[in-house]
Amino acid sequence: MLKFSSILIGVKDLGRARKFYEPFLGVTFDEFRPPFACFYFDGIEFDVEEDAEYRSGDWAKINIGVSKPFSFKTDNLKALIEKAESLGGVLVRDIQEKSWGWKDAVIADPDGNEFIVEEEMK
Repeated sequence: MLKFSSILIGVKDLGRARKFYEPFLGVTFDEFRPPFACFYFDGIEFDVEEDAEYRSGDWAKINIGVSKPFSFKTDNLKALIEKAESLGGVLVRDIQEKSWGWKDAVIADPDGNEFIVEEEMK
């Protein structure tokens, strides 16, 4: 049987990542053993990892400071963006309204990992 395991977020500094993700997502890191840490968000395990000597030579280039293929949904997009910025995140692309009834923006964590944040328009 095959089951979903986790989502990887590569970072340069686990301590800085923890200071961003815990208050941003309202989570607590369940494990913190550099170069590895993890937390659960909405029932999904997120593995937050630094580069390490046992990694392939291009691991950091592929996993740190890149666009992540998932999004976070919120009821208040503007407030979420402000929260991210107050924690060291960056607004990469401002809010855009989509023809399918959603609006979204792109933010980055302090290591430059980009995420879509979205809200259903009402």
